[in-house]
Amino acid sequence: MKSLFVTSTSPNAGKTTLIIGLAKNLSNKKFGYMKPFGERIVYKKKRLWDYDAASIVKIFKLDEIPENLSIGFDHSKIMYMYNEEQLREKILEALDRVGEGKDIVFVEDGRELSYGASVGLDGFNIASTIRSDVVLVASGEDYEILDTLAFLKKTVNIDKKINLRGVVINKIDSMENWEEIYKPIVEKMGIKVIGLIPRRKELEVITPRILADQLFAKIVVGEEWLDREIENTFIGAMSASAAAKSPLFSRENKLIITSGDRTDLILVSIENNTSCIILTNNILPPSHIIEKARKKKVPLLLVPWDTFQTAKYVEGIKILVTERDEKKIKIIEELIRNHTELLEMEIL
Repeated sequence: MKSLFVTSTSPNAGKTTLIIGLAKNLSNKKFGYMKPFGERIVYKKKRLWDYDAASIVKIFKLDEIPENLSIGFDHSKIMYMYNEEQLREKILEALDRVGEGKDIVFVEDGRELSYGASVGLDGFNIASTIRSDVVLVASGEDYEILDTLAFLKKTVNIDKKINLRGVVINKIDSMENWEEIYKPIVEKMGIKVIGLIPRRKELEVITPRILADQLFAKIVVGEEWLDREIENTFIGAMSASAAAKSPLFSRENKLIITSGDRTDLILVSIENNTSCIILTNNILPPSHIIEKARKKKVPLLLVPWDTFQTAKYVEGIKILVTERDEKKIKIIEELIRNHTELLEMEIL
């Protein structure tokens, strides 16, 4: 059984996306998955699991319970539950369990390479414990990526700590710049570039379902329409007449964030190509407005915060892939096949 450890230089770089793409392209192989430090926490019905782990299980219909794919979710609990040797044994036990009868196990790091270092569950420790090949995913501003890679190579001596097979640069805005300017710089550092993946806007589309999951919002109406695409966001802190004059309000597939007592604005929004309305301050609009939203197939989500705070939370939402995102999954599969060298490498 082989294992591949996927880590990153920063949060939300694309670790889970890379694993999904690889697994879709390796349909002839049986694979297992684990994420030792679960940090994208979902808590439902007194159960705790990692969102990425749950997504992998659902997308590929794995015979696993998501909460069993992580060793821990909280620094303090891990610190007091395990010493260094116990943690090592726990990691290896989990690897053996998820890898039984499999050709390869994908092991996903936490937020980024250093996350969990204080409790021994950082990328360096996990990768060295399981003696796995390592792929590093990097995304962000071009020179931030170069700075981080240079630091890892020159100061951290990353090659001496883990078996790094290469770096995949993800969400690239200018492929030409990376191919002609930045890739040679990275390879001159002594780090092999094994993938240059262009940014695809389709993968950054958010849905009411993602909002409901990550905001723990109550779904007032419209559970069957939670997969509508959201392309624009409008903060409803004005009158309906003022909102109607705004160019932003006329855009299609928009999210409206407004207080539940702004009935005039909610009514206009329902009639105006709106994908979802978040009702703030825990205020429900009258029943006839809720019924109108149902007829127009506009999901209404209820949250306890004020409009400004809700907008800040929405801005920080992580766009995650779910089993319902067939279009996104197909794009990811093609990106990994066409823009990385991973499928040709012996590590798989």
